[in-house]
Amino acid sequence: MRNWFSRLKLSRQLALVSCLFLLVPMLLLCYTVLRGQHNTTIQSRLREAQDRCAQAQAQIQRTAELCNMSTQVFLNTPALVEHLHRLKLGAPPEAAELLEFYRTDVSSLEKITLSNPDLYQIRVYAEADGINEMIPILYSRGRMERMPWAGEELVSGSWHLDFNDQLFDNYPVTPHIMSLVTAITASTTSAQERVGVLEVAVRMDEVLPELFDPRPSGWMVLVDGEGALLAGEAPVGAEELARLAQVPDGTEYTLAGQRVLVTQAPLKELDCVYLQVTGLSDLYRLLALQFLSLLAVLLAAFAVMTWAVSLLTRRILRGFYGAFDGLRAFAKGDIDARVETEGRGEVADFARETGRLLDQLRRLMRDNLEREGQIQRTELRALQNQINAHFIYNVLEAIKMMAEIDEEYEIADAVTTLGKLLRYSMKLEGGGVRLERELDYIRNYVALMNLRFDYVIGLEIDIPLELMGQPIPKVSLQPIVENAVIHGAAALAADSTITLTGVCDREEGRFTIRIADQGRGMDPEELERLRRQIAGEEPTRSSSGNGIGLKNVQDRIQMAYGRSYGLRVESQPGGGTAVTVTFPFHEATEGST
Repeated sequence: MRNWFSRLKLSRQLALVSCLFLLVPMLLLCYTVLRGQHNTTIQSRLREAQDRCAQAQAQIQRTAELCNMSTQVFLNTPALVEHLHRLKLGAPPEAAELLEFYRTDVSSLEKITLSNPDLYQIRVYAEADGINEMIPILYSRGRMERMPWAGEELVSGSWHLDFNDQLFDNYPVTPHIMSLVTAITASTTSAQERVGVLEVAVRMDEVLPELFDPRPSGWMVLVDGEGALLAGEAPVGAEELARLAQVPDGTEYTLAGQRVLVTQAPLKELDCVYLQVTGLSDLYRLLALQFLSLLAVLLAAFAVMTWAVSLLTRRILRGFYGAFDGLRAFAKGDIDARVETEGRGEVADFARETGRLLDQLRRLMRDNLEREGQIQRTELRALQNQINAHFIYNVLEAIKMMAEIDEEYEIADAVTTLGKLLRYSMKLEGGGVRLERELDYIRNYVALMNLRFDYVIGLEIDIPLELMGQPIPKVSLQPIVENAVIHGAAALAADSTITLTGVCDREEGRFTIRIADQGRGMDPEELERLRRQIAGEEPTRSSSGNGIGLKNVQDRIQMAYGRSYGLRVESQPGGGTAVTVTFPFHEATEGST
């Protein structure tokens, strides 16, 4: 990938980088928004599930209260208890007594049953067979034995859930019945004796219809404390259902590879738990679909935006590409290569200057070819591939001559100054240079910088003659002066003066050079940070600031003379900046030579 990217054109690299910086935050933002929307939807579904659980709790509570109230009414009917007692003792009442019992007691109990639509049936089962049944209230023991719960050990006040009712043959079966079964007892001489059984029944599919009509996204069941199924239909096995019953309310759970939401509500009246499982796979699929759709849109927009930015960047850099193509053709030996230039701006200016440089190089090369013959042409072609210091000096000299011919003396002087500056900086010297040569280099540098600005940068040098011959590391003062120009004078954009002052301390065996500007200065925080950078206590920044140049000067001086020598920086806001450099003083090298 890195090799592929490096082979792309600059316009496409810029387009890709620019668009990627936009695409990544947009993807993160969209994912965050979609994730937040998904979490909100999950919370909404959780609230809906918990509301259904609360409704089921309330419905069961109302139903239990209704059944308990009806049970108490029947149990508190003495005539009914007496009648059941007589039936168990085998002493049924006469026909007239039966008729009276039916008119006064059974009919009123029947009205209670029929007047409440929430009740399915209220049945009283006698502890005897062959009795006169009074449907739909009083039934014989044989009828009770047809009920699914009759074969169990009867626990008075117990609930029996989700069974089918078929009390009579040749009648349709009524499914999903839930009943409260209570023993009817009568007092005897020894103890309370069971004389009958009371069943108050309701239809579960009316009390909890969602148990038998599951939603597309989930299902509900009633389970006991061990997780055993009591009512409803579960699409999982008993073991999985038992694990689900142990999951805390409102928890996400993975069931058969699918994400579900488990909610529970205890039904104390029935001594069981209402367990509800709500599927979340559709939400996760929707989230994935939305993200993929958004990703496709963003990628399409990225491709279009990359193409547009590449086209626009290529148009902006058209002058650069023209200059690059011209230089590449020139480097390959096409002496007549031209740089096509149009438009305005820095890129167009660069292309025009490149074109002028090629024109000048062509003229110089042709002149040398004409004067020196085939050997000089061969050397010139070699110089195209390896530009050395002598070639640069020759080019500058030729440019100076051309400027003098055209009476452009300012340009000629500038080229002369530039040549001196280059000769000084490119010449290899060991053991340092004399201070006077470094000062000449600084004068040439400031002179060239004055060509660049619309204002004048003055240079005042107050150095005792005895210091002019002192050796110092080459180019050790110029970076400080350069910082004074860039961060001092240039920051003001007005006429300014840079002062160099020398002081000799023979007793201490050292001398100092103080370089001061009239710039904006630095606040205490900036000054402290710069001092720490020079001392190596804080990383320097190569992209901006002046710490790296001063740090390099500090390192070179201390490597040459020791840690007792180096730089000291002073500054205050609006008062300029001063850098004092300390060097060792050598008695044998006083004065200028």
